[in-house]
Amino acid sequence: MSHTKWRYSMFRKVAISVGLGLAISVPAQAQQYIGKVYKWEVDADYTTGEYSGNFDDTEFDNAGISGSYFFGGVNNTKGPYSEAAFLDHASDITASYKYREIDDNGIDVDGDEYGISGRYVTDGAGWILQGSYTRLEPVDAEIDTYTIGAGKYLGENTTLVANYWNGDVDDGGDTDGASVGLEHFWALSSGGIKLEGNYGFVNVDDADDIDIYNLSGTWYVNNNLGFGAGYGNFDAGGFEAEQYTAFAEWFVTKGIAANLEYVHQELDDTDFEVDSIALGVRLRY
Repeated sequence: MSHTKWRYSMFRKVAISVGLGLAISVPAQAQQYIGKVYKWEVDADYTTGEYSGNFDDTEFDNAGISGSYFFGGVNNTKGPYSEAAFLDHASDITASYKYREIDDNGIDVDGDEYGISGRYVTDGAGWILQGSYTRLEPVDAEIDTYTIGAGKYLGENTTLVANYWNGDVDDGGDTDGASVGLEHFWALSSGGIKLEGNYGFVNVDDADDIDIYNLSGTWYVNNNLGFGAGYGNFDAGGFEAEQYTAFAEWFVTKGIAANLEYVHQELDDTDFEVDSIALGVRLRY
């Protein structure tokens, strides 16, 4: 196998594994929102980064947009604005689109990702039902992923949710997996602390299964501003990768926020690394 083909094969395996694996965690109009309840949220983001290792560095850019509608609206007076939907036990439906581009020594490769997801929380008991569908089209491939999940609010600010998903890669076989995640928010006199953790596994045809762990925490200085960090790990029979994340979000007003995220990924015992920076805006009304 030529060096170029080996690199493409390795990149595709890593991209699919990281994209499908670490993603198990378990995510307006220009009108200023100033009320206590909002029904719509629009997110837009741009990511730029670089793959590096024992080959020429490869740059990539992603741009995405998503829109959510919350049934019954979201009350944002219960704590940090970033956690409003979680704290208010909100139900929603979300549609998203992402454009991906890879630049490798003048060769541009692009792809599209489309998704729709929904979450329903019952009144009173706080049972959670959720599901999603995503189509990823990298290069000439097509990857369809279906997810279903169920869980419960164990308290006003604590959830436990289990998910099952199935991924279908054309000409590449099927994969499936499951995960269980716990989220909890501690309210402080000003702001609060949000902790999230989950464990999952991915079944890969004709290959070792992948074990996945994710942990993250966010400190909200007040209802407007939060800083966080996360760690992710997946292990496929000795093929281990790690991800480190740092992020922040600032609500300039109750309906307009800006966010920043830095991600570093690396494959153990290799020189392969990925670094990226993402900028985003969030609008509510």
